[in-house]
Amino acid sequence: MSDIPGDVRTVYLVGAGPGDPRLITLAGAEAIREADVLLHDRLVARDLVKLADGAEVIDVGKTPDGPTTTQEQIIELMIERSRRGQRVVRLKGGDPFIFGRGGEEATALAAAGIPVQLVPGVSSAHAAGAAFGIPVTDRRAASAVTVVTGSEGDGDAPPVDWEAVAQAGGTIVVMMGWRNFDAIARRLVEAGLPAKAPAAAIEQAWTSSQRAVFAPLGELRTRAADMEPPVTVVIGAVTSLATPEVSWSTMGRRVVVTRAAAQADSLVQRLGALNAHVVRLPTIEIKPIDSEHVNEAIRRLAEGRYDIVGLTSVNGVTRLWNAMRRRGLDSRALANTRVAAIGSETSRALAERGITTDVVPTVFTSDALAEALTQQDLRGKRVLLARAAQAGRQLSDRLRNAGAEVDEVALYDIVTPSVDADALAELRRGVDVVTLTSPSTARGLVELAGDLVDLDSLHTVCIGPVTAEAARQLGLRVVATAETHTIEGLVRAVGRYVASLGPPDDPELEPA
Repeated sequence: MSDIPGDVRTVYLVGAGPGDPRLITLAGAEAIREADVLLHDRLVARDLVKLADGAEVIDVGKTPDGPTTTQEQIIELMIERSRRGQRVVRLKGGDPFIFGRGGEEATALAAAGIPVQLVPGVSSAHAAGAAFGIPVTDRRAASAVTVVTGSEGDGDAPPVDWEAVAQAGGTIVVMMGWRNFDAIARRLVEAGLPAKAPAAAIEQAWTSSQRAVFAPLGELRTRAADMEPPVTVVIGAVTSLATPEVSWSTMGRRVVVTRAAAQADSLVQRLGALNAHVVRLPTIEIKPIDSEHVNEAIRRLAEGRYDIVGLTSVNGVTRLWNAMRRRGLDSRALANTRVAAIGSETSRALAERGITTDVVPTVFTSDALAEALTQQDLRGKRVLLARAAQAGRQLSDRLRNAGAEVDEVALYDIVTPSVDADALAELRRGVDVVTLTSPSTARGLVELAGDLVDLDSLHTVCIGPVTAEAARQLGLRVVATAETHTIEGLVRAVGRYVASLGPPDDPELEPA
């Protein structure tokens, strides 16, 4: 640490962002790590304060109706420590230069001959809405945004011209105004803003306790009466465009991913983007099957002896493609064969290999695929079903009953992997949601954890109705099923489910 008498050092005015410590800028994090003295506000995330390892940390927060460090005292501290030769970082929530007195502090420091470095942060002016999928501008609803403080007349600040705010059009964002929002709403309505204008109150944005209430402007304060500051209010048509089903209260939620380890990344990344705490607990493992049956099926495929090839999963696509490549084949081997697939992800996996899918039912189930295929005359048609060893017989039976000659080839086996002790420990500690992407993930979960936890205590969200039915039969509680039977649909279903819950028990967001 620097302590050179008379060596005036730069003071860094750093924006901490809206709450989640991961939303600080790289420049901001670097300044904190190199600080000799850190002066931080009350609402700054503790994980950011911890970055100042070895620095002197001083809480200069202002607490409503409680202990407060005055602005004059804060400025004096910065000047005095800078003149001691210490590198000072003033860490403020959001952006110091949007209702954060960063400009006042920079002016005072410059007047005292102290060099200043400004490091903006992500402001709650737009980030609070983004936590619930509210865009403050959107070409469908608003081409302008007005950001206004609800603490009008604070110090020497001029009063807010609420009539001008109401008449400006676009979106209105009110910060630091929740305690007197009744008066603010009344003045906006008196100035011409409709009492029925859509609005949202967002409490503790980008923390594990975040929540939002959507209501007309005139009813917002009543509907959200139990909210406590910090609350950001967004007023305007953009609140009607919100997508809270994929972001409501997901931050800090503990979500288990049971997909095979090799396939879990896409789901983990999507949940991580919603700020969930993801626990990886693979309950299945995919084992390729190399058998004479597989070799014979590939030989017949190369000879053009199949009229239809049916694939029911991405795993089936991967294993069939690998088997084809080992024999020197590529997508041309399927040029004269109709390809049928269950699900958009399976179809996408085929397209990535240059294979066009001819039949994809709108409902991603074996019954729907059978229904789609039996719309044509299948008598005498040769069909290859390439899938898992555990696949059910409904699809093949329906095709045979329709007159098709069906070859079923098991390309891979689904087994229960070795126990992940750490993940099981997290499961026992308590999780909010367990995601299930297939009946086999449900069976694997019961096999791995059935003796360790009460299965009914696990709230499972399933990718589709077949998986949900299998889960119920195994004694698992199904709380939601994806409307679209894809990974994206599953993530949306998780978001909708946790939207119905209160804040997580853990008051502090775990860093990624």
